[in-house]
Amino acid sequence: MDIPVTLVEGSISRGDILLSEFDGIDHRKFFVVMGVSKDKVCGFFFINSNVHPAIFNKQEQLNLQYPMLHRDYEFLKYDSFLCASSVIERKLIDIAEGIKEGTTSIIGKMKDEHVSDVLEMVRTSKVISERHKKIYFY
Repeated sequence: MDIPVTLVEGSISRGDILLSEFDGIDHRKFFVVMGVSKDKVCGFFFINSNVHPAIFNKQEQLNLQYPMLHRDYEFLKYDSFLCASSVIERKLIDIAEGIKEGTTSIIGKMKDEHVSDVLEMVRTSKVISERHKKIYFY
């Protein structure tokens, strides 16, 4: 059965963990949806196995590294970190078409308490723009 893209769009929600292709990256990466507007989603990428050493001396960015444990998310090979210091907006239609074409997969959902933790972390951050906070994180 061929599912309409609009139906796929309507199924994407806050907390969805996607595995997707990104321009300029030679492999698929995890992307966590943290907000949905009329025609875009906003989230964070990537889930990394370690915090990047370049931010060890940047406390505001370091504060936006959220631990994700393998025991909570079976698809992770090991304990990892959601890098919430870089906001990415993607068109909802592009994600829906990727799901339909098979280049993007919904592989899980963040636990509600983890979504709440990340939202609180982001809302109080000086790194994330007020515009993004207003549109996606409340």
